[in-house]
Amino acid sequence: MNKFFFIGLSVAISAFIAANALLMFGEKSILVKDVYISEYQRAFGSEYQENMPKEAITAPLGTTQIYVQDSEAIEQWLVKEGDPVQAGSELALLNEAETEEQRSIWESERSALESEKSEVQSSLRDLESARSSNDGSASESNADRSTGTNGDGDTIEFNVDLQVGVEVPQDGSYAAGIAQAEQRLAAIESQLAVVNAQLDQRLSNPALISPVDGVVAKVNGDSLPLSIEIYSNDKSFITYAFEDEWQDIAVQDRVMVQAEGMAQAVAGTVLAVSPVPAEDSRWLDAYRALEPTEQPNPLAFYEVRIMPDQPIEDNLPFGHKANAQITVNEAQDAVALPEPWLFDRNEQAGFVHKLSPEGYAIKVPATVSFDTGGKAVLTEGVIPGEVAVEEDRLRRIEASPAVFVPFPIVRPDFELAKNTNWRVYVEYLLAR
Repeated sequence: MNKFFFIGLSVAISAFIAANALLMFGEKSILVKDVYISEYQRAFGSEYQENMPKEAITAPLGTTQIYVQDSEAIEQWLVKEGDPVQAGSELALLNEAETEEQRSIWESERSALESEKSEVQSSLRDLESARSSNDGSASESNADRSTGTNGDGDTIEFNVDLQVGVEVPQDGSYAAGIAQAEQRLAAIESQLAVVNAQLDQRLSNPALISPVDGVVAKVNGDSLPLSIEIYSNDKSFITYAFEDEWQDIAVQDRVMVQAEGMAQAVAGTVLAVSPVPAEDSRWLDAYRALEPTEQPNPLAFYEVRIMPDQPIEDNLPFGHKANAQITVNEAQDAVALPEPWLFDRNEQAGFVHKLSPEGYAIKVPATVSFDTGGKAVLTEGVIPGEVAVEEDRLRRIEASPAVFVPFPIVRPDFELAKNTNWRVYVEYLLAR
């Protein structure tokens, strides 16, 4: 009988222990218990960046084009492609027979340009005033060319087309209208410089005059309209954004550019992001060859102009390949956690566990600014100084359990130990 008694007692005790174990340690247990956490880290504030690497091409900051509508007006070209020119340099000799009639065209064109300049300046003032008061809107056409004809309409005509990069934000705000007005104003002033240069020259020896310093890029003396294209001496960089990149790049984004032949990388900013698909050009053809990414939409190439913070002193030819790193996201004094530590994540929102001052793992909502290097940069949820914890079991527990973590281990730095003199070790031992 004693045998069965002890067997029954053993079974009862075992059942009691098992039932208590289930009540205490089961997933549905409501009893308070501590959870061991092996992964944790104290958050600290730091600077984080998300960079977009892009191939880039060295390009002129500005391009000036001078057109001649009458092929008989040019007596002789004085420059060729690659020649450096200065403002006021003679580009071509004109026929003296066309001088008097052409001067009347230039005078009419100057009058029209000065009138247009006054209108643009007035619109610019209105835009600046409207922006300061945040009331109303205005916009100006950004057409770059003005024309002039004589009474007969059969003589030569000179026009200047100036392409300059301006800061035009993607949001279409007042800054966009102001930038367009400033761009047009720069084009008008360049055109006036050409016209005034022509009118100031001697009647006995008329010539086509360069309005700017730069390098002759192209001379077209075969087909109408005859033209000459001049690159400015100031260099910038051109790259192109794909369809899925356009939304991420904005004016004033910081950029680092490095190219072979440059002593060091140069800092710059995004000067303009075009909302219009890029037209076929040598620059676009070169970019497609440098970054041959398959694009479902053949139109989805948008020009991005990068302006260096300082003039490029290195001897770089136009069209030279460069590597650009565009900082599309940046956060100062932000907290970053490994991406897997966030759970129930939906785009930029999710949850994370952190340690409360009382030692409990609490679930808090977190807002993600961006991801970089396998980490999620947070704007809300965990602040510097707090301890974030990671444990899969915590996600299955409804309440906030108390947790305990391993004692932090500080490992000696091998390089420091290797470079420490032996006398320091002896002094340490004797001091003990």
